[in-house]
Amino acid sequence: MTSAAPGKNPFSTSEKRPPLGLGFLISVVRNAGHKVFFIDNYLSPEKFIEGKFLSVNKIDIVGIYSNTICFESTIKMLQDIQELRINKEWGGILVVGGPHVSVAIGTIPDYVDFIVYGEGEKAILDIINGSASERIIKNPPNRNLDALPFQPWDIFTKLEYDFTSRWFNERPVFTMNTSRGCPFDCSFCSVGGIWGRQYTYFSAERIIEEILFLKENYRARGIYFREDNFTLNTRRIEKFCRLIVKKGIDITWACETRVDNITRELLKSMSEAGCRALYLGVESGSRKILDLLNKSINTDQVENVVNWGKEFNIRTYCSLIAGVPGESVVDLIKTYMLMRRIKPYSYAFNIFVGLPGSALYRKIYDEKSYEFMDGLGLLYMPGFDVKTEYFYRSHSSEYIDYKFKKRKLYDRILQIVIVFRKIKNLLRRIKGKSRLLHL
Repeated sequence: MTSAAPGKNPFSTSEKRPPLGLGFLISVVRNAGHKVFFIDNYLSPEKFIEGKFLSVNKIDIVGIYSNTICFESTIKMLQDIQELRINKEWGGILVVGGPHVSVAIGTIPDYVDFIVYGEGEKAILDIINGSASERIIKNPPNRNLDALPFQPWDIFTKLEYDFTSRWFNERPVFTMNTSRGCPFDCSFCSVGGIWGRQYTYFSAERIIEEILFLKENYRARGIYFREDNFTLNTRRIEKFCRLIVKKGIDITWACETRVDNITRELLKSMSEAGCRALYLGVESGSRKILDLLNKSINTDQVENVVNWGKEFNIRTYCSLIAGVPGESVVDLIKTYMLMRRIKPYSYAFNIFVGLPGSALYRKIYDEKSYEFMDGLGLLYMPGFDVKTEYFYRSHSSEYIDYKFKKRKLYDRILQIVIVFRKIKNLLRRIKGKSRLLHL
C-alpha cells in the first residue's frame, strides 16, 4: 500500500497516477504465485484498519511504500498496524520501503520487521520466502531491468488514476518508467541518494513490447515517460524511435529529460516517432544559480532545445526553481528574460524547499540559513510566505503551519511587486464595472 498525502505540504500532490515502483513489486510477487492485495491511500485513503481488512483477507505481509512528504501517514499506519499486533488481532510481518527509507532510515520505528533500502523486487521475494536474514535489506542495483514484468495494468486501469496529458489530447495516456539512477549531481535533488548514480534502463525493445501490450489490451493512445532522464542514453532512444517508425506504431508520447541530452537530430527522430512534449528541468536563467545548483547546463542549450521543439512540433515545458539560497532579484529577472526570449510552450516556478538527501539541504542545514524545519525535516528559507503569494498567488498557510518572520531584500522587492499587482487588478476590476454601468 501507499501512504496518504498530507493535508498541507509545499509540493503538489494533486496528480494521481499509478505508482510504478509498487507496480513492479505487485507483478513480481504475483508472478511468484502469491496473492496480492493493493491499497492506494495516496489516490484515496482507505479505512482498512477499521474494516479488519488484514485479518479478514488473511494477509501475511504488509508492505508500505513511503516518501518523505507522506511520512506522517506512514507512521500513523504503522502505529495502527502495530496496535493490531499487540492486541493479537493480526500477526503478520511489517515491511517498509520507498524513497524516505533511503534518506531517513533512522525514522523507521524499531517494531518494523524489515526495511527495504533501494530496489525492492528481490527483497520482497526474500522476505516472503523466509530467506531474508537481515532487518535492513539493501541489494545491489538490478542490472537487467528488461527482466522485470509489465506493470499490473489490470489493477491500475480499474482505479481512478489520471490517464490524460496536459500536452496533447489523445486518451488514454499511460505512464511508464524505463530507467533508474542518475549520474548527475544536482545539489537540490535527492534522486541520487535514493537510486544511486548508476544509470540502468530498459532496452528499446522492452519499451516497445509494453507499449504494444498497452495498445492491444487497453487501447493506449499516449505514453508519458515519467522518469528523470529518458534521453540520457541517446543510442537507446534512437533505436526506440526507429522501431516505432519501422513497426508503424501509432502512439503519441512525452518525456522528461535534460537539455544537454538532446541534439537537433535526436529531437527530429523523436518527433517522427510520435513525441509531442518535453518536460525540461531548466531551473534558472542565471549562470550563477545554475552553477550553485550544480546543474551543468547553460542557457544556450535551453534555447536550442526549445527552438528545435518548435521546429519539430514538440511542445516544451520548462520547470524553474525560485528562492534558491543565494538567488537575487537580478537572477530571477534573468530567468524571466530567458523565458520571454525563447517562449517555450509553458513554464512554471517551484519555490525551493530543502529536501533531505540533497547536497544543498546539507549545506543550508549546516549553515543554519533556513528559517523553519517542519516535522518531516523539510527546510524552508526566509520569505517562503512572500514567494508563495508572488509565484503561487496563495497564502503560505495553505502549505505549512508556520508564520514566517524573516525578510531579505529579495522578499521586500517581491512585496512591492505584489502591492502593484494588487493595485493593477483593482483598477482593472473598477474599469470593468464602469464599462458595465455605461452599457
